[in-house]
Amino acid sequence: MFLSLLAIATKHSFARRSKKSSIFSGILTVGLITIHHATFAAEANYAAPDPKIIAQVDSIAGSIKVAPTAKHRTVLVYGISFGPHRFSIRTAQQVFKLLGEKTGAYEAIISDDLTNFEVEKLKQFDAVIFANTTGEVFCRPADKDQFNSLSADEKRKQEENAARLEKNLDDYVRNGGGFMGIHSATDSLKNEKAYAALIGAVFSQHPWGPNETVMIRIEDPNHALARGVFPNDEFKFHDEIYEFREPLDRTRSHVILSLDLAKSDKPNRPLRHSDGDYPIAWTRSYGQGRVFYCSLGHAMSTFADPTILKFWLRGIQFAAGDIDTQEKAKFKSSDLPPSP
Repeated sequence: MFLSLLAIATKHSFARRSKKSSIFSGILTVGLITIHHATFAAEANYAAPDPKIIAQVDSIAGSIKVAPTAKHRTVLVYGISFGPHRFSIRTAQQVFKLLGEKTGAYEAIISDDLTNFEVEKLKQFDAVIFANTTGEVFCRPADKDQFNSLSADEKRKQEENAARLEKNLDDYVRNGGGFMGIHSATDSLKNEKAYAALIGAVFSQHPWGPNETVMIRIEDPNHALARGVFPNDEFKFHDEIYEFREPLDRTRSHVILSLDLAKSDKPNRPLRHSDGDYPIAWTRSYGQGRVFYCSLGHAMSTFADPTILKFWLRGIQFAAGDIDTQEKAKFKSSDLPPSP
């Protein structure tokens, strides 16, 4: 935490100087964050953790009730963007780290080092969190424009390695590991059928944003992740709400939160499907593994919302294996796609 705060202070200190000094400040800031978080992508320009959000979470997290832990839990919090969401990823990672520290539910390892997705390294984690990841998260450089400037041979090597790491993650979850994704995790690896099958849906568009007010309904108030978290059966919220495309399938996922279309503001763009079904959060089984996804997490305010923090903590504990939703048999896929 000290190095993170020092990085923020350094950035602000140099901000009023010349353009050259500002560039140096950015390099120094990224360097300090890299030391603290272990191997962030040096070429990417991510916003530093928001100190106001972190301070709010620090005051909230300690009072959140946790489920009993069967053992010391270790969770990898991964945050790589091939494009958008760089303004919130480092905040998201720090929020999940602080949530674990203050509640004692788990230890968060914040790292974007691809070696964590090697088979033997994955075994040390009880769950993996994709914190607002976007795009081709296993390629390097982790920037679309820079990646596109690589030679055809370099691109091919990167894509082959990315496919191998995706297979490692897929095997990890289907063999009993845990996975949690928030917000743009469904906008990651969109062309990979196995990953889509794992997380349960693919992002299509966001017809509602933080400028619209939506009504979120709790579809299953007795679900282990919802019981005691939400005081009512619905609540108003401001955040991006996603529309999804296949393989979204309610028979394979236990939907906990969804949009109440009739009680929400009109979408800011035409909807792409007309069934009125807009799931927001769900749990599911993937082989022997556990998957939790929640599409909330675009607006910075979401990361300090007490109710959402409680819900996310339940999701992490479910993915890590400390909350049994008793749905594994019901939603266990007998026809998983072949391992990639």
